[in-house]
Amino acid sequence: MIERLEKSEILEFVKRMKAKDHAIMFYSKPEDKRQVLFTYLKAGLAQGEAAAYVASEETPSQIKQAMKRFGIDVDRFETSGALHVIDYKDWYIIGSKFDMAKTIKLWKKLYDEAIDKGFKGLRVTGETTCFFKHGRVKELVKYEKALHKVLEFPMTAICAYDADVVAKEDGGKLYLNLIKAHGTVIFAGPEAGLVKNP
Repeated sequence: MIERLEKSEILEFVKRMKAKDHAIMFYSKPEDKRQVLFTYLKAGLAQGEAAAYVASEETPSQIKQAMKRFGIDVDRFETSGALHVIDYKDWYIIGSKFDMAKTIKLWKKLYDEAIDKGFKGLRVTGETTCFFKHGRVKELVKYEKALHKVLEFPMTAICAYDADVVAKEDGGKLYLNLIKAHGTVIFAGPEAGLVKNP
């Protein structure tokens, strides 16, 4: 059952996410995506955590500009090693291939580096549109299932999905598979809601 929440309640929820939480967010508008994801990352940075954003719908420089407008001190956090805005071609689809084991190793390495630098944890998010563009949806589902509802190592993650892109792919079955792989489902936008998977 979907619990209808005010946008402010969704934002409070993402601020309080903890290590090993693995949520999925569906959105239709870029501004809804940014508000939730930037609130989530900004809260982690304020608490002394490192943060990473894998961009595939927008370029890393567009994301950084939007973060600055949102009030995140991108230059300072990048200089200190707290913030990483990463192109999906360096993380998910490398050389037009997706290697799940390699991507999971990259997350683990980033987490270990953050802890070694004295950060309290790592908050990550990734835009997933690149998997659809490159015809890698089956691999994406396998990857999400491998990460599963609770992450193996203690980073915090929100996987960001454009609801319209998912609906065009195959609709219901894909939604169900993606939802099953996450502990919490966030619906961003005017019909904001939250589902906790058992």
